[in-house]
Amino acid sequence: MTTTAHCKFAECPQQIAGSLNGEALCRSHFIAQCYARLDEYEEKRKGAGLNKADAESVRRFVNESTRQADEIEHTVQDLDNLERAKLLHIILSASELGCYLRRSPRKAAAIPVRLSSEKLGAAWEETTETVLLSQYGASVRCSHPAKLGETIQVMRPDTGEKAIARIAWQRPSGKDDIRIGVEFIGCENFWGLDWAAVEEAR
Repeated sequence: MTTTAHCKFAECPQQIAGSLNGEALCRSHFIAQCYARLDEYEEKRKGAGLNKADAESVRRFVNESTRQADEIEHTVQDLDNLERAKLLHIILSASELGCYLRRSPRKAAAIPVRLSSEKLGAAWEETTETVLLSQYGASVRCSHPAKLGETIQVMRPDTGEKAIARIAWQRPSGKDDIRIGVEFIGCENFWGLDWAAVEEAR
């Protein structure tokens, strides 16, 4: 990200590389602020637990930090190996933190979906199926090692409906199978289910 603007810290002459909570930051301060927030939320989670207000704040942080860290890692040309490792660690840690925030019940269902990524130099597409559904996303079988924080398009061949989703996690599942967790961006009921009824049926 090329810009002539400087970091929000008055004493810092470095150019802006990303932002967090609406504040423009150089890459060093972005990394430091992300680690401070991760430590704060992890301490709360292990202590009294995350309340409703904390959960909303964590969701915003997870979405913003993973997206920004991924962009910095792919667009800033002079990153050193330590900075790159820290950005990847932030993406992984924030995504793991997001796994503790279940906003809706889960429903086991195998629904055909087409996943596609238009990432420059690494585009891919495949037709697969879901394993578990939630109001805000799903776990999906995937043969591509989709990267944490990456955005992909999810399309339902049965309805033609499309949504943009973020890769929240990925893990191996069997010899040749990878499962990924996707979280929809700006779409709250892609599956068209009555989630109150799903909750009652649990």
